[in-house]
Amino acid sequence: MKLSMKKELPKIEDFLKLKSFALLGASATKKKFGNYILKAMVERGFKVYPIHRTASVVSGVKCYNSFDELPEKPEAAIVVVPPKQSEIIVKQAAAAGVKNIWLQLGAESHSAITYCHANDMNVVSGECMMMFFRNPGFPHNLHRWVWGIGAH
Repeated sequence: MKLSMKKELPKIEDFLKLKSFALLGASATKKKFGNYILKAMVERGFKVYPIHRTASVVSGVKCYNSFDELPEKPEAAIVVVPPKQSEIIVKQAAAAGVKNIWLQLGAESHSAITYCHANDMNVVSGECMMMFFRNPGFPHNLHRWVWGIGAH
């Protein structure tokens, strides 16, 4: 059992109360996990700004090339890329003034997490964002149930 599960839940709930998000890791190929997060967030009414170096639209949502191009400073960044890229992205987010970071399960690295803590950023890591949405659907609802057993 993860000892931090219970204490992480309030941080996760606070993160999901935010209104605007940069999303890094959605793909023009539509087969990446970032696309599933983008779709789920848009369906739930979140304001999401995908950042993609080359795509202008992903899953029907306008993309931006960098944090600097966003129409507003997002309250948070969701990172769904390989760990080595996460280390670069958290630095870019910090430079843009973004203080809330979600390193999707599989995107986290010790270096990225350490950087976030050293720069007073709120970071959620090692968790699947999808399982914390209301009515996440299968298999995320099952994942949430199993997670909940370990959190008590």
